Parts: sequence; C-alpha cells; structure tokens
Amino acid sequence: MLPMEPSREASNRFSLDKTVAWVPGGAGALGAVVALGLAQHGAHVVVSGRQIEKADATAQKINDLGLSAEAVTLDVGDEDAVDAQAEDIVQRLGRLDSCVNLTYYSTGKAFNQLTAADWEAGMHVSSTGAFLVGRAAGRSMTGGGSIVQFSSMYGTVSPDPRAYPESQGINPPDYGFAKAGIQQLVRYQAVHLAPRDIRVNSISPGPFPGSTPQGDAEFINRLASRVPLGRVGRPEELIGAVVFLCSGASSFITGENIAVDGGWTSW
Repeated sequence: MLPMEPSREASNRFSLDKTVAWVPGGAGALGAVVALGLAQHGAHVVVSGRQIEKADATAQKINDLGLSAEAVTLDVGDEDAVDAQAEDIVQRLGRLDSCVNLTYYSTGKAFNQLTAADWEAGMHVSSTGAFLVGRAAGRSMTGGGSIVQFSSMYGTVSPDPRAYPESQGINPPDYGFAKAGIQQLVRYQAVHLAPRDIRVNSISPGPFPGSTPQGDAEFINRLASRVPLGRVGRPEELIGAVVFLCSGASSFITGENIAVDGGWTSW
C-alpha cells in the first residue's frame, strides 16, 4: 500500500543528489539542456563532447549557476577512448550512476546520394558509438544505475516528405536506421544488465527543429501541423523524461522507449 502521509522518500523520488551522470553529446543544443537538467536535480555532470571548447562552455554555464559539472573530450567511435573515459570517471569520482548518450552523426545526404562511405560514417557514431558508450557504462556501473540512449521519432516512423519544403532536405535514411537500432540495442542490453540492477531505456524526441540549422518558419510550421499538440518541442521538455529515467522514480522500468514527440508517432 502507498503511504497516506507525505514522506521524505516521496519528496526525493526524482532526486539525483550525490550521483554522477556521464553525458556524451552533452555539448549539443539538446545535450546542453539535458546536462543542465541533470545538474539541477543534484547530479555532478560529466559533459563529454568531440569539441572540448563546446563541452567547456556547457560545463561552465552549469557551474556558474552554482551546480556541478566538468568537461571532457571524446570521440564515441573510438573504442579505447570510450572505455578509458568510463573507467576514469569511476576512478576519479568514485562512481557512475547514469549515462545519457545524445551523440549522432549524419551526412544529411538524400537516399540516392548516399555512398557506402557516407553510410558507414554515420553508423560509426550513431550506431557503433551508442553500442560502445552503452557497453562502457554498463561495465563501469558497480552499484546499479541507469543508461539512457537517445533514439528519435524517425527510429519508429519514416519522415513524411510533405513536411519538408523544397528548399529543405528530408531527414536522411542513415539517421533513422541508426536510431531504430538504438531501440533494439536498449532492449538487448536491458535484459543482460538487469541482474546487476542496471536499467537501460531510450528516449525518442519528436520535432525539435531548434536543435538544428533547420530553423525557417515554413519548415517549423509544417512540422507543427503534423503534431497532435499543434507545435514543435522545446529542448527543456526533454528534461522530465531524462530525469525520470535516471532517478529512482523509474526503478521498475527497463528496456523501454519513451516518445517525447507531442504525439507525432501516435498517428
């Protein structure tokens, strides 16, 4: 039975106090917001990015607010570097409680323009990188934990060409292919890490055009017209799902995908 009176446990249900969160891709437009949200809920955030200047800027903004973050550089396609970074976090900070991976890469080329080299370049980061980060985090978590991979609405459904103006390229196939694979990676890893109390889930953002150079009004209006809630997403609207999956509030949830898409994949 649920307690009938407010309790400290209830008030701390979403707390990440005294935890360590590793955020590959934490210097991007969405990643920086996610990193801040984790810090706001009490985590010390390791902002990991390919460009250390951007990672430093994100960590500094968090620290300037009196919260806790640090920046490190990482190429998620480098197996040795990924393994070493996860191990270093535990050695230096004593623990790793959550890992939220937002990294991806795509050439942006249309289906008939993609070469095999283009395809493999995308997979190296978006697919292989997700595998390496998830594996390294799972190996390094010693007291349970939570791994959250970022998938996409285009890992579930195809881009609708009608949503894209002629001047706007359609979301490329290598991106959606990799993001669909992430959902299966999550299910697979969730089963194998469950005995160690490590939960693995994914989040599928919907239309968040502010996170890319695709910011023209016509494109945004076309996306919004396709969303049941009638608008595109705001980056801060991802924080709730991320904190939920990294906190004790989701202690019995693993192997799942949460769509934060305004209902895009509902029809």
